[in-house]
Amino acid sequence: MFSRISKVKSLLSDTVSFSSTLQIGDTSYIDGNSQALAVQKRSETFQSVDIHFEDYEIFKRPFYIPRLTEPVISSFSNPNPFIRVGNINIIGISASSVVGVGNVGHARMESRVKHIREVPKKIEEAPVVDSTNNT
Repeated sequence: MFSRISKVKSLLSDTVSFSSTLQIGDTSYIDGNSQALAVQKRSETFQSVDIHFEDYEIFKRPFYIPRLTEPVISSFSNPNPFIRVGNINIIGISASSVVGVGNVGHARMESRVKHIREVPKKIEEAPVVDSTNNT
């Protein structure tokens, strides 16, 4: 892998979470995997529920990597050995994401999220009857 020197003036990031990568400089391989169960309930009390990733089909499916069917021809000319970056301001990097300054030989990222929302059914209200007698 062709290596260069990465120069970053400043980097500010509020959050890097859930199998994410902030990489300055060269790397051969980045592999990120994030799985999440997001349970949202609307009730006065919260009762713990025992749930598992293997209970949901989305977490059982194999990771699909599409294959290239056409040839990729590339040519690089890097007369300057530096990668210069000014100021980077990042609000958040999450759920198996990458921010990279430099060369990356291979990156494989996967994120699977199952959202579960339990909202109680609305109780049908009786129609409002006008009880005033304006005749």
